[in-house]
Order: sequence, then structure tokens, then C-alpha cells
Amino acid sequence: MDNISSLFLCIFFGEFGLLTLAPRYLFLVLFPILLLLEIAGRLLPLIPFLKENDPLVNQFLYSLIGLGCTTAAIASLDSLHSASMRARMLWILILLVPCSSQLALIAAFASMVTVRVFLLFFLLFVCFTAALYFSVTRLCPLNPDMCRPRQAKEQLHLLTAVKNAFFSVLETAPTFCAGSAVISVAMYSGLLDALCRICAPLMDTFLHLPPEAFGLLLLNVLKRDFGSASLLSFAGAFDGFQIVTLLLMMIFSVPCFNSTILLFKRQGFSGAGFIWLGSLLLSLLVGRICSSLFLLLG
Repeated sequence: MDNISSLFLCIFFGEFGLLTLAPRYLFLVLFPILLLLEIAGRLLPLIPFLKENDPLVNQFLYSLIGLGCTTAAIASLDSLHSASMRARMLWILILLVPCSSQLALIAAFASMVTVRVFLLFFLLFVCFTAALYFSVTRLCPLNPDMCRPRQAKEQLHLLTAVKNAFFSVLETAPTFCAGSAVISVAMYSGLLDALCRICAPLMDTFLHLPPEAFGLLLLNVLKRDFGSASLLSFAGAFDGFQIVTLLLMMIFSVPCFNSTILLFKRQGFSGAGFIWLGSLLLSLLVGRICSSLFLLLG
């Protein structure tokens, strides 16, 4: 009986609890951003030098949202009318745009290491970003009809914007809560700890990283601010080049738990699974390239 009570406490009041993380994220983070996007989507066509159907403007605006929260940016992609633009932005947000917790980690990393190590990280980051952006633009070309003018949206009504944002949150809530419960059960049962013990040896043979690295990467998948904070707390266990490898893997990594739940809801199992596995393989490839390069450099 005590075990059942503890499990329910973990599900409802744990780190990913249905009454702790879920309402706080859905209504204090996601809802305000969706409301601002709903308002901006109606005001944007009224600004003379900004055209809503301009691909570069769309990429900039949604990437800017992604710098705050990737999950909120993915949720806001429903306002895009072009399917090709949605596909391109999905890849850009997942692969290329670091969220706010990762930006804080990069800033902290810059204060911890020497100028030489940070410049090496920055050079690798720019090279990987440029190569991936070139690949995304080739794999997800934009349709020619995207640049055709569309009719202006209806006049802005604040109440309508609030209603649309609220119903968007309610539509996302069931899937998000189901994912939260699954993660809570896995943490309570020790499944995540067992997975860390099984996969830790791969860190040494494939990426030349200490066993603690897998736990950090797993935390980064669950919640990126957990991974970022943990990397700072375990920084003494890695040298500068190992931190560079881990940091780049965490940036070019699979979406966090929140974004993954939303991704599967928006794209379906096959589409979301392809994107998730693709980003996972890319993260491992980035780590392998960095570790091999650092071994060559001695």
C-alpha cells in the first residue's frame, strides 16, 4: 500500500508531476506564448516592412521563439499556412536553435574554460550549424506558391485570441500529461537508472567520455534545464575538450521530453519517430566527430 501511495505521489507531485510540472508549463509558459503569437499573427500583415509570407521573416520570428522555449515554438507552428515551411522550421527548431537553458549553459561554459577551448567550441558550433542548415534547406525546399500574397487576417479581437490560445493548450494537455505520467513511473521504478548502467560503457568505447556522460545526456533528453544544470555540477569530472563534446551533443540533440510529446502529437508516430531518431543519430555523430578530432589533436 505504501508503494502505491509513493507511486501516486511521484506521478502527481514529482519532478514531472501532473499537478506540478504539467499545469505550470501548460498555463504559465505555453499559454502566454501562444496568446502572443495569436495576436502577432493578426498584427504582422499590418506592418508595411514585414510580410507574413516572407520565409526569412518566418524563420527569424519562430527561431527567436525557439531561443526561449523549443516546445512553445513547435506548438506555434500551427499558425503557418505552408506545410513546407512548417517542415523546415520543425527541423531548424529541433536541430539548430538552442533553447534558453542551453544559452545559459553556453554562457557559463565560456566563463569556465580558457579562450582557446571556447574558440574551438565556437568554431565547431558554427561549422555544424552551417552544414545542418544547408542540409535542411535542401531537404525541405519551399513551395513557389508560398510567396503569393494572401488575404489579410480578420480584425484583431483580444477575446478571440485568448480563446484560440486556451483551446490550443487544452488540445495539447492530454498527450503532455500522459507523457509526464510515463516518465514519472520510469523514474520511480528505477528503469532510468538501469538504462544508465547498461549504456554507460558505450560512452567510453564510442565517444571516449566518462560513464557519467550518459546520465547527463539522458537528463538533457528529459528536460534540457536538468541536463544543463547537471553538466555544470559535474564539470569537474570532465576536461575542457570532453565538456566541448558533451555541450555540442546536448545542443544538436533530440528534443526534450516536452517537445517530444508535442512532436508526436503534431507529426504522428512515423513522422515524429523519423525526426527523433534522426536527431539522435546526428547527436551521436557530432560527439563521435568531436571526440575523434580531439584524439587526433592529442
